[in-house]
Amino acid sequence: MGKIERSTKTAQEIQDEIFKKMSADEKIKLGADLWKLAKELDRNKIDYGTKRSKTSFDTGRENS
Repeated sequence: MGKIERSTKTAQEIQDEIFKKMSADEKIKLGADLWKLAKELDRNKIDYGTKRSKTSFDTGRENS
């Protein structure tokens, strides 16, 4: 049997490699899925877009 090679990469480096290999569609889906998970975990904190102040909304639009 061959020698088992152990990786010296950090978890962050492994995650970065996986993310680099993902397509843009996969990254968007992952982001949406994580947002949905966060909303399910704490519905009271994740309410983006419905309780934003007018100032916050206007600032976001200027930067788009």
